[in-house]
Amino acid sequence: MKKEDVLAEIDGRIKRLSAQIEIAEERLRYLEEIGAPAKYRLLRGRKDYGVYYLILLGLWLIAGVVVLMHIKGSLPGGFNIPLLPYLIAAAVIAVAPVTYLLLSKREHLGTPMDELEELERAAHIVISEFYTPLREAVDSGDLGLITVLAEKLLNDPLLARAVETTHEGNPRLMAYALYLYATYNEGLRGEVEDALTSLTNKPLRLLLGTRLSLGESEGDTSGGGE
Repeated sequence: MKKEDVLAEIDGRIKRLSAQIEIAEERLRYLEEIGAPAKYRLLRGRKDYGVYYLILLGLWLIAGVVVLMHIKGSLPGGFNIPLLPYLIAAAVIAVAPVTYLLLSKREHLGTPMDELEELERAAHIVISEFYTPLREAVDSGDLGLITVLAEKLLNDPLLARAVETTHEGNPRLMAYALYLYATYNEGLRGEVEDALTSLTNKPLRLLLGTRLSLGESEGDTSGGGE
C-alpha cells in the first residue's frame, strides 16, 4: 500500500462530496422555482392542526365524562352506566396526540429542502475541515496535523455531525484510527488490526493499513538479509 493510493482515495471522496453538493444545489434551485417551501410549510401546518383537534376532542370528552360522574346521582331514575371506561378512552384520545407532538419535535423531521440544505452544508464542512487538511497531512507526512484532525473529530460537534450526515463514517472511530496512525509502533499492531475490522471510512482504512504493510515489508527485508 502506497501513499499515492491513499491520496487517490481522498481525492475520490472529495469529488464524490463535490458532486453531492452540485446535485443538492440543483434540487434546491428546482424546489425554489416551483415554490416548494410554501407548499411544505402548508402541509406541515395541516398535519399539526389535526393533532391539536384530537387533543381538544379528548379534553372535551374528559370534561363531559367528569360532569356526568358528578351529576349522575341526582338524575331521576338513577344512572347506572359505568363511566370509568369512557374516561380512560377520553384520556387516551387526549394523551396520544400530545405524545406524538413531543416525539415529532424530538426527531426534528424537516422538509426535503431542509435535508438538502443540511447535506450541502455538511459536504462543504467535510471537504474543507477534514479531507483537504487530511490530504495535506498525508502528502507531507505531517503527523502533528494528523493528530490535530483526530482531536477535531472528537471536539468539534459541527464536523462530527457533518461526517455522520454525509455517511463518511463514525467520527470517534475515525479519530481513533488517526491517533493510531500518528503514534504507531509494533506494540500497537493488534489494536490497528482490530480498528481496521470496524473502520468504514476507506481513505482512513488505506492510511492505517499502510502502517501494517510497512511493518511487513520491513520484516521481509530484515529476514532476507540474514
